[in-house]
Amino acid sequence: MLLRGPAAVAVVVVLAGCGGTSPPKIVQSGPTAKTEAGIARPYGVGSGRVWVLTPKVGKPRSIVVFIHGWTATSPFEWHQAWLDHLLARHSIVVFPAYQTTGDEGEFVTSRLDVRTGIRTGFRVLGETDLPVVVVGYSVGGVLAFYYAADARFWGVPEPTAIESIFPADPMRMDPGLVHLGPPPKVSTLILVGDKDETVGSLGADTFWKWLRPVPSALKTYRLLRSDPKGLFFDHEAPTGTAFDAAMQHVFWDPLDRFVVEARRR
Repeated sequence: MLLRGPAAVAVVVVLAGCGGTSPPKIVQSGPTAKTEAGIARPYGVGSGRVWVLTPKVGKPRSIVVFIHGWTATSPFEWHQAWLDHLLARHSIVVFPAYQTTGDEGEFVTSRLDVRTGIRTGFRVLGETDLPVVVVGYSVGGVLAFYYAADARFWGVPEPTAIESIFPADPMRMDPGLVHLGPPPKVSTLILVGDKDETVGSLGADTFWKWLRPVPSALKTYRLLRSDPKGLFFDHEAPTGTAFDAAMQHVFWDPLDRFVVEARRR
């Protein structure tokens, strides 16, 4: 039965008086897991799931929103070493899943699902004044910009810096970028691999144009050039950082600098 008029108003008042408008308590949706440097807890289900990883030792000093590449929905895949690196340096990590199947249709829904995951993650953390930095890879490199641009509208903390690694073409999920807000005036790094034949530079070039209103001192477009005798920057290069100090220097160090700068503010 659909209530209208005074009856509907009365129901709203009763619900409000009973706490009906309060968001439901977030309940952990799976078992806790331990990594070398942190404790990982999942919340939510399906494409709205998010992992919140907290340091085992020491008081958290910052939050990193880490948005994975296509189908790499578990924090225990190649990025675990990077996440442990962040946890050991006293950052909480919010890791939204944003997908379940990897079907093409999830390109379109991913910006909505990552919003759900990020919102849930911050609701779990509660009120916080910890600085936030976001990093994303591939499709996650696209979604990092959507989060940064729309954080206030989503009702979550705004990041103070963005690292977008090999971003995919955003037009596949949002033709015309009609759902993307204005660029935030924060420190921003876009990385492009010269041997990346999966996404190339199309996404990076698109976002670089979008970033035009941002002061040049705050933004960097960095083309990574492969060395025939050393580093090779194809699309999979970031996934090989766990035991490669040179690759860590390329991908991890910029994020570390953003985190340090965020803590100083």
